[in-house]
Amino acid sequence: MYKTACDPLFPIDCEFPAHENGKFRFIDLFAGIGGFRLAMQSVGGKCVFSSEWDKDSQATYFDNYGEWPEGDITLIAEDEIPDHDVLCAGFPCQPFSLAGVSARTSLNTAHGFACQTQGTLFFDVMRIVSAKKPKVIFLENVKNLVRHDKGNTFSVIKNTIEAQGYSFSYAVINAQTVVPQKRERCYIVALRDSSVKFEFPDFNGKPIPLKTILEPNVADSFTISDKLWAGHQRRTATNLARGAGFTAFCADIEKPANTLVARYWKDGKECLVPQKDNNPRLLTPRECARLQGYPESFRIPARKAVAYRQFGNSVAVPVVTKLAQGIFNYLCEFKPCDLGQTRS
Repeated sequence: MYKTACDPLFPIDCEFPAHENGKFRFIDLFAGIGGFRLAMQSVGGKCVFSSEWDKDSQATYFDNYGEWPEGDITLIAEDEIPDHDVLCAGFPCQPFSLAGVSARTSLNTAHGFACQTQGTLFFDVMRIVSAKKPKVIFLENVKNLVRHDKGNTFSVIKNTIEAQGYSFSYAVINAQTVVPQKRERCYIVALRDSSVKFEFPDFNGKPIPLKTILEPNVADSFTISDKLWAGHQRRTATNLARGAGFTAFCADIEKPANTLVARYWKDGKECLVPQKDNNPRLLTPRECARLQGYPESFRIPARKAVAYRQFGNSVAVPVVTKLAQGIFNYLCEFKPCDLGQTRS
């Protein structure tokens, strides 16, 4: 039986249950570990549906929100999804990322919308939009989405959304002024009132240094081995000489970290924390949570590789929260009785 934190028959101990009386209703597609959900709940939203096909992410989501997301969105009919005001979706980015395109090209496999397993999931988002007509579509993806396939992919996305009668606005935002990480992502906000364009807030300000989230005492198990460190240095020197490829350096803790990625658990090369008289170390999972702006009470999976992958795939919560506030301000223009209702 499906269990939620609001079900009196199955009381669940979780940190961030759904609001019983939310100010608006939203759904959380490709939910991961709920970065969108944290942001939308923080401005008064009530999550009425979530979907995520990764079992480990489903478990982390359940631990924190008391709800087990539905699985593969391609197998879920539109009439199974409740009416909602905002559709949130961080649809899979690998087919559009620079690394993903490079890897698929080298393997002679498809990328972008030609990638049948992930690239076409955008059209499942639009399938739901067409049926449910939410007031706001709120999407996130890698910054390379804008220029993938010489801009053709982005044009398809824009035209498809506008064909449903929505306005279309986007911004590539660097999270470094709200979290200590250089993380650039493309955010799209489309409004059902096509005469209104969403105004993105600015993210100007001083970048936050990595040192602000580092733990003072970290177990020796996070220090990389002599063999791994020597390999990092050797490959870095070779690739610098040829002008391309893998490089690994110790992070400058006075500046934001480089972008946290899902592969971080493999060797930590994206952010190696320097240590005096010792090899550098990996970030701890809690430090990764902080890099993405998750609260200290957020429950992290015990398996380190799983935690690293989940946070590497996540949104930066403070960025989404700032955009969510703007979306809520737009929704406030509707009468309370209009919220949660579809409109043709």
